[in-house]
Amino acid sequence: MNKVSNIAREIGRQPVLAFGNSSGDASMFNYTIAKNKYKAMAFSLLCDDLEDDLGSTAKADKMRADCEKNGWVPVSMRDDWKTIYGYDVKVAK
Repeated sequence: MNKVSNIAREIGRQPVLAFGNSSGDASMFNYTIAKNKYKAMAFSLLCDDLEDDLGSTAKADKMRADCEKNGWVPVSMRDDWKTIYGYDVKVAK
């Protein structure tokens, strides 16, 4: 709920777009799309790329189900992007 309070305080109106990557963004997503007088959408990034990122199939599957249930748009790191970090980028260990 802190995100919702901060959004309301900072912009003073209901947003029409929301972007997030965790279940902690659910209140922001719902605030954006619920009873909005304008067309509104919420996009949730799924951590489903196990090869190029530190993804989690279980978390991604749960978020995809939450998206379907709540009317949020799922965005797959694995399927919707050609690259995550760009070419020739090495992950520091």
